[in-house]
Amino acid sequence: MITGIRLQATRSTPRLREGLHGSSFEFWGFLVGAIDGLVFVSYIFEIDQTVYYSATVALKIALFLLRREKLTEASRAVLPFIYILILSEIASSLWNDVSALSSARILVFSVNLFVTLNFLGTPYWRGLVFVSVIDATVYLVFYQTGRLVDFYGRTLFFSASHPNLGSELFFSAAFGALLIRMPKVSFALTPLFFAPTFLMQGRAAELGILAVACILFWHASRNLSPLTRLLLILTTLIAGGALLFTLDVSDLANKVLLLDNQYRGENTNASGRNLYWASAFEAWATNPLFGAGSDFPARLGMLQPHNFFLYPIAYYGLMGLIVLFILLSKFAYVAVFGRALYLVPFVPMLAFNDRFVNLNTYPAIMFLFLFHEFARAKKARQHLTTSLPGTAKNYSRRESLDFKNSP
Repeated sequence: MITGIRLQATRSTPRLREGLHGSSFEFWGFLVGAIDGLVFVSYIFEIDQTVYYSATVALKIALFLLRREKLTEASRAVLPFIYILILSEIASSLWNDVSALSSARILVFSVNLFVTLNFLGTPYWRGLVFVSVIDATVYLVFYQTGRLVDFYGRTLFFSASHPNLGSELFFSAAFGALLIRMPKVSFALTPLFFAPTFLMQGRAAELGILAVACILFWHASRNLSPLTRLLLILTTLIAGGALLFTLDVSDLANKVLLLDNQYRGENTNASGRNLYWASAFEAWATNPLFGAGSDFPARLGMLQPHNFFLYPIAYYGLMGLIVLFILLSKFAYVAVFGRALYLVPFVPMLAFNDRFVNLNTYPAIMFLFLFHEFARAKKARQHLTTSLPGTAKNYSRRESLDFKNSP
C-alpha cells in the first residue's frame, strides 16, 4: 500500500511542478506587463523619464535573474537584431560624435527588449491592459474635471505632455487587448482606449485602434454558426450602405482625421509629413554610410523623420538598411506563417508615427509582438515538418490558436 502511494505521488509530481511553474510564469508575466503599463504614473507625478525607465528596466532585470529560468525562443530570436542595432549605433555615434545619452537609450532599449521577451505571453498582455484601463479612466476623469491642457483643440497628456505620447499608450493597450484571450472584454475595452486617443487627436493611433476593433469583430463572427454569420454580414452590409446614403462620408472623414483643420490638415501636407520625410533623406545624404546619428534632430536642428522605415536610414545610413532588412524579414515571416492579421493595426503607426527604437510603450510592444510571434510561428513550422504525417494536420490547426499552448 505504501509502495502504491509512493508511485502515485511520483507520477503526480511532474504535473504538480508543471502547475507551479505555470502559476509562477503567469504571476511574473502579469507583473512585468503591469510595470510597462504604469508609465503614465511617471507623467502624472512628473518623474524624470531617464530615472523612471532606468528604475523599471533594472527591476525587470532583477525579476529575470530571480526567476532563474532558461531563455525563451523569442529572446534568442531577437539577438541578431540587437547585435546589428548596437553595432550600427556604435559606428554611427563614433563617426558623428553622438551624445552618450542618446547611445545609452539605444543600449537600454535593447536590454529591455531582450529581458521582456522572457516574460511575454498572455499574462503579460493582461497586466498591460489591466493597468491601461486605470490609465484611460484617470485620463477621462482629469478631462471631465478640466485638469488637462487644451492646445489648438488637442487635449494634452498628463503634465501637458505631447498628445502623441498618450495616443501611443492607448494604442498599445488596445493592441494588447487582442492578445488577452478574453474577446468580449477586449471588445468592450476598445471604446475606452479610443476615447482618450480621439481627444488627443492621435490619428495614426485612432486608425490602429479601429483596426483592432475590426479584428475583434472578425474573430467574434468566426465563432458564430454559418447562418448567423451570414445574417450578421448581410446586416452589416445593409447598415453600411444605408449610412453611405444618409451621411456625408467625406465630412465625417474630415472631422475624424481633421483634414480641413488649419493646424492638422488643411494645406499642411498631412501635418507636414513631406517636410519630415524630406528631412530624413537629407540626413541620410549628409552621410550615406553611417547616417547622421541617433540624435541628429537635436544635434543638427533638423525635423524628425515621422516614419518608421526612414528612421534607421537617417540614423545609420547603409548600416540602417541592414537593421531594416532584419525587421522586414521578421514582418514577412509573420505575415506568411504567423498571424498576419495582427500586423494590420501597426500599419498607420509605422507610416506616420514619430517613433523608431525607444522605451515608450509603443513601439516597444510592436517589437515584443513581432519577435515573439516570429519565434512562435517558427517553432510551429518546425514541429509541423518533424511530426508524423497522420498528426501534421491536427498539429497545424492546434498551433494556429492564439497562444493556446504557448507561454
